[in-house]
Amino acid sequence: MRSVKMLKPYYVKKDDRFVRVILAFQYFSIIMEDKVYHFIPLESREIILDRTNRQIVNQHDLFVFQKGVSYIKVPLKELMKFNSFEEQLNEITDEFFGEEKSNVTKVELDLVMTELEQVNYDRLIDLALKNGDRDQFIALTSKQ
Repeated sequence: MRSVKMLKPYYVKKDDRFVRVILAFQYFSIIMEDKVYHFIPLESREIILDRTNRQIVNQHDLFVFQKGVSYIKVPLKELMKFNSFEEQLNEITDEFFGEEKSNVTKVELDLVMTELEQVNYDRLIDLALKNGDRDQFIALTSKQ
């Protein structure tokens, strides 16, 4: 049985394109053949996810694990097949894939809404003039 016993990041870094899960000693361990192996950062030390599609970018990177004096190298592509890897990784990264918060203020939003309403009134007034609808024209111009 192969599974991830523990996956905790040393830290997580987000930029415009990627989410990087940086790993360190004691924070990542796997179980293989009923033995617990602990991560050591000899080769790869991060998991990189593309923010547009949530896919792991560095699937071919090798991660080194140690139990006593024995070492094993496991490609990230193989780690992705381990029980609970995806679940634990999602728990770590979900917050970094949320919707970006808008910087539009309520005042700016109100201003845009007011402009759109005015454009709509102008269009309706123009339509009333075009159709020769005097009552509609008077009703619309009296509301402004």
